Amino acid sequence: MTNLFRGEVKNEVAQLRDQLDGNDPSERKNAAKRVVALMRSGENVQSLFSSMLRCVRTSDLELKKLTYLYLVHYSEQEPEQAIMAVNTFVQDSQDMNPLVRALAVRTMCRIKLENVAEHMIIPLKKCLSDQDPYVRKTAAFGVAKLYDVIPEAVENANLFDDLLKLLSDDNPMVVSNTTATIFEINERRTTPIFNLNSDTIGPILSAINSCTEWCQTILLDALSRYKPVSPEDATFLIDRLVPFLKHSNPAVVIGSFKCIFLFMEVDSRKPSKIFPQIIPPFITLVTSAEPEVQYVVLRTLSLFVQKYPRALSKEIRVFFCKYNDPSYVKMEKLDIIVTICRPQNAQLVLDELNEYCNAVDVAFVRKSVRCIGQIAIKMEEASRRCVDILVALVGGKADYAVEEAVCVVCDILRKYPGNFESIISTVCANMEQLKEPRAKAAGIWILGEYCHLIEKVDDILDPYLDTFHDEQPIVQLSILSSIVKVFIQKPDTRDQLQFVLQEATKPGNVPDVKNRAFVYWRVLSLPDLSVAQDILHFDKKTVLHSGVNFDPSILAELIKNMGSVAGVLHVVPSDFVRRVRFVPEDEDLKDDDDTSRIWHPVRLNDNSTLDLFADYDRSHIYLRLMNKSPSALSDFAFALNKNSIGITVSGTPTFPATLEFGDVAEVEVPIRVDPSQCANFDKYDLQIALRTSVGTIFALDKIPAQSATLPEGEIGAENFRQYFASYTATASFIVEDAAVADEKQLKESGIFVVGKNDNKTYISFALPPNCVFVAELTQNQQSIGVAIKGPSPQLFPVIEASARALFAQK
Repeated sequence: MTNLFRGEVKNEVAQLRDQLDGNDPSERKNAAKRVVALMRSGENVQSLFSSMLRCVRTSDLELKKLTYLYLVHYSEQEPEQAIMAVNTFVQDSQDMNPLVRALAVRTMCRIKLENVAEHMIIPLKKCLSDQDPYVRKTAAFGVAKLYDVIPEAVENANLFDDLLKLLSDDNPMVVSNTTATIFEINERRTTPIFNLNSDTIGPILSAINSCTEWCQTILLDALSRYKPVSPEDATFLIDRLVPFLKHSNPAVVIGSFKCIFLFMEVDSRKPSKIFPQIIPPFITLVTSAEPEVQYVVLRTLSLFVQKYPRALSKEIRVFFCKYNDPSYVKMEKLDIIVTICRPQNAQLVLDELNEYCNAVDVAFVRKSVRCIGQIAIKMEEASRRCVDILVALVGGKADYAVEEAVCVVCDILRKYPGNFESIISTVCANMEQLKEPRAKAAGIWILGEYCHLIEKVDDILDPYLDTFHDEQPIVQLSILSSIVKVFIQKPDTRDQLQFVLQEATKPGNVPDVKNRAFVYWRVLSLPDLSVAQDILHFDKKTVLHSGVNFDPSILAELIKNMGSVAGVLHVVPSDFVRRVRFVPEDEDLKDDDDTSRIWHPVRLNDNSTLDLFADYDRSHIYLRLMNKSPSALSDFAFALNKNSIGITVSGTPTFPATLEFGDVAEVEVPIRVDPSQCANFDKYDLQIALRTSVGTIFALDKIPAQSATLPEGEIGAENFRQYFASYTATASFIVEDAAVADEKQLKESGIFVVGKNDNKTYISFALPPNCVFVAELTQNQQSIGVAIKGPSPQLFPVIEASARALFAQK
């Protein structure tokens, strides 16, 4: 069926080509419509590029629009033919019809080809001063699009001067587009082209009242970057923006709310005096808007209440879930309810959450149970009522509610030691209902931690020993710890302990489980068991907060991005947006060597803390670290394990004192080659350890053979022939998309050319601990063939992994 459909499309493409090449205007337009329809449906109609290109020269505006759509889509695949449309673009940018002029500007700036973009600077410069505001506003956006393709040419053409003049334009739409363009360009430059201050904010404030709603969102976003110079300035701006909170467009409401929220920091009035003006519009959106809008508003409010949790405490009923609310709205409401809950309304909130625990939505019930636990941890006054609800849930029939309640009970027992041990008997009586690994691990932890309060705890744990191998690692770890704790309290459970230690250390188990079992085994083997008791039984760190709690710097960044994707996802932009910034020619540049690094990612055993990239030369390992954890990192240290070519750290690298969330640091690690340190010849990776304040991160990278070549590799032609004839260990491999480096580059890398013959280059080099290798490099069409001989095959995998750095042109 698929082949039949493709055949029909292929035949149709041939017919469309004939119609496009014909002289009938109506047939050409209909054919162009069909081509664009096929393109939009995902069919490949690139073969019609030349035929569609002929349709550019037409006075029919509809056909011109269709053709321009096609050209934007396929120009990058047909760069040589796309250049042929430049003359038409230039002519159309001077057309009498402003719609045609704007269409030409919009289209030519969307074609991301340097050879096309270079021809668009002069027409774009003219359109920035066009008489028609529609053309000017389109040209303003065109500057940003062109800057993406050829930033240096845009800088040199002084387009920014013409763009900045449009900030004083009479048309508010021109001002809004210009503002958006300026701030977009600022994000891509190391130095801004425009700074928003008290002298330059006037045009934006003037335009914001008279432009369309979507232009208002652009201007409000720009206005949020302004820092009031005085409390009076902040008061004036807040009063100016309050009317926008009553706008029918939620995007405008959120944009104005963000500005007011930021300006409140400077305003001399207390926030509580401003809240009555800004909160009611949001309450209206929460109660009456569409679910999708409600979700965005709730995500915005969740940031607001993180900073001002008391502001909405009197409006808590507004956030109670309705029966017909979508699940994603209910989840957000629960987070806000917990954040704004106070002792005065805790009873009301807990009664509502208790009712939610009877719902049929499993995820919603689990979240409701977690919220009860968070309130218990947050407010000691309400903890007794929370525990009563949890006891009822643990004794209930809904497995998912029982499981979540047991997980919550663990935190409460740690938060209030000695207060709620009575709940332990209820947990023990319902252990059989726990099926989910996290809940099962929590229940078993309670059995081990409070084994001195539980009768026949070994009998309760016994069934879990039979299923030890079938359990998830989190459960296995919990069983292991609990059995050890029980043994310390009741030495007659030695048989259980012996069994679980033997099971945990069997081959095939997860390394974490095996390692913990070995640690316990050694600790328990000490002559004095009281030492083990001191190690394993200690006061647990209390639970401070189990809900949503952002680091202050992260919260400030998210508040600045309210209304954007980052503000809705609660992820700072630097985590998912990467931009290359353009450095203007007149700006002082750093040492070129610092910017020429070819970074490659290093394999980490745990990449949740940071991202690590590396590059090498003969004297340094260069590291690039980016903090991904929510807290700052510090206490850095670096170490290398022994490796097959003896690379060792020769000095102490200088790490930053702290690395904040989202920050990037580059570090130089001095290295040297020590042949006496060559070891682990069966390991083909460089084993790295990076200590941080949150733990040690282990990483693997290819061993950089290019950093360890020795001068003993220069052996001459006669010795080359002898080595080549005597060596029996051989290897061959291909380096794709590469060309053999010239003799000078090879020598800089410690590779010595012995001779050349047509497309073959004969080389020699040495690696620690004084192994001389000889090789034949064959330059193929787009690759290098490497045939190598050496005294031992152990280093062949290391050489192959570094072949591009050793033999290819840089």
